[in-house]
Amino acid sequence: MPEAPTELRVRIGGEAGFGIKAAGQTLARSFVDAGLETFDLTEYPSLIRGGHNNYLLRVSTEPVYSHVEPVDVLMCLNRETLDLHHAELVDGGAVIFDPADFDASDVPSRLRAVPVPLMEFAREAGGKIMRNTVALGAVLALVDFPLTTLTDSLRAQFAHKAPEIAENNAKAATQGYDTAKAACPDFPIRLAAVKDAPKRMLVDGNEALAMGALAAGIGFYAAYPMTPASSILHFMAAHEREYGVVVKHTEDEIAAMNMVVGAAFGGTRAMTASAGGGFALMVEAFGMAGASESAVVVGVLTRPGPATGLATWTEQSDLRYVIHAAQGEFPRVVMAPGDREDAFTLTWKAFNLADQLQTPVVILGDSYLSDNRQSIPPFDLSQVTIDRGKLVTEGDMADHPDALDADGRYLRYKLADDGVSLRVLPGVKGANQLGNSYEHDEYGFGAAGEPAEVRTAQNEKRMRKMDLARTLVPPPAYFGAPPEEAAIGLLFFGTTKGPAREAARMLEREGVKVALMQVVTVFPFPADEVAAFLGTVPKVLLVEGNFTGQLEGLVRQECLLPIENTLHRYDGRPFTPEQIVARVKEVL
Repeated sequence: MPEAPTELRVRIGGEAGFGIKAAGQTLARSFVDAGLETFDLTEYPSLIRGGHNNYLLRVSTEPVYSHVEPVDVLMCLNRETLDLHHAELVDGGAVIFDPADFDASDVPSRLRAVPVPLMEFAREAGGKIMRNTVALGAVLALVDFPLTTLTDSLRAQFAHKAPEIAENNAKAATQGYDTAKAACPDFPIRLAAVKDAPKRMLVDGNEALAMGALAAGIGFYAAYPMTPASSILHFMAAHEREYGVVVKHTEDEIAAMNMVVGAAFGGTRAMTASAGGGFALMVEAFGMAGASESAVVVGVLTRPGPATGLATWTEQSDLRYVIHAAQGEFPRVVMAPGDREDAFTLTWKAFNLADQLQTPVVILGDSYLSDNRQSIPPFDLSQVTIDRGKLVTEGDMADHPDALDADGRYLRYKLADDGVSLRVLPGVKGANQLGNSYEHDEYGFGAAGEPAEVRTAQNEKRMRKMDLARTLVPPPAYFGAPPEEAAIGLLFFGTTKGPAREAARMLEREGVKVALMQVVTVFPFPADEVAAFLGTVPKVLLVEGNFTGQLEGLVRQECLLPIENTLHRYDGRPFTPEQIVARVKEVL
């Protein structure tokens, strides 16, 4: 059986405004630059200051797919962190704290108390803002990791500022390192830099999604900021000149969706993104995109609802919502990335699908994907393709007689066997057309008297796109043991992928073979593939982050098959691998 890798789990806790996430990601970069693999998890309430924030970093000598429950080192920037998280520490785990902040004499005897005068050293180095830097040095000391990895990272981070800033931070880290080394010289975990390790990036899901859009040649991005989608707008705004993208911070989500539809009509690749609450405001214009057959991409990044819900936490409860959003019926594609590679790949593919099908495509994510960073290989840009579908951008309509009526007039919505008409941009000679939100005839006009046969023909034309979509969309992904060899199969969508893969790896070390199926395209639903998987594994556990079993309902609806074993979570937190392992053992 495969051996467990060498790894370190560090949790940093304190009040909002302490720079906890920034400090944690500096530590993560240091490990990634040294060839190790990382995954982080940030948890915070929706407060500007105050409230308990914490950041969990997992570092390993092998690729990691998610966070885990145990903690080896707890960095306490206040007493509350110790009270809330000491039970998570493994026996022999370390508690780093500033003795000037609080009395830690009641740290349980099974743990190692590591006092480091964080604030004193920070002030000596140049200011209290460097307190976290002192603590980072202390963490590296415990695992005997080269301090130069951190100091080099700090110098690169502050290279654009006055030289003394980087040097003062390096001094602060060194003091923390030396003090922790003396206080706890025998910590049992040891990590070393990996020689000749392949290059890795440290990215979160929103950065990966935005890079996928840029790779696809996006020309227009419009959004109103709403957690957890806001950082996509920030990323796009930071890179708009470099990549020639028009980025618009709109007055609200209604305007964003309408602008995206207008941009698509003009021929540019266009996208917007929001959380479920923002998407609620977009829904009417989303329906207009369906009626006008506009090629738009929409990111819906779920946080717990209803209403404002838990603004900074995560859930998988918008699946049915996005499948049925907007009144009436019209085709759409919904894809659910499970990790950062998925976010990049599915986003550039979404732009192709939107053009090929001339209909909205949704990227369904969540806060667990958006906010948290993972070390991954650089994206393979050689795999990116651009397919604009049936699109004419210039010339004369005389060159496209099949799209004209007997009088030479352009039929924008000509009835087509595959549901996709020739799309011609404004400005092409002879391509007069009308786009609006009404049901229309083949020219785009609302026919006088609104004939039933016109409605029927256009409705059926649009819905035929779903047959074409099934041949184009990404299929389910498989991991773990072959289904025919497995003791159990895990079925899931979206970001449950990471914890499920970690759980399967843990079970494999105990001799339990697990097959995994990730439903990548959740609509149109891959009924044949799911039914085949369910018919092959001896038992199945369906895992999803909602209360009502929305994926389970789709399986029952589309496959006409029961699901006996499920695991749900709906408290705003993502699954842990340990939860899945425990449920698998119950089922088996």
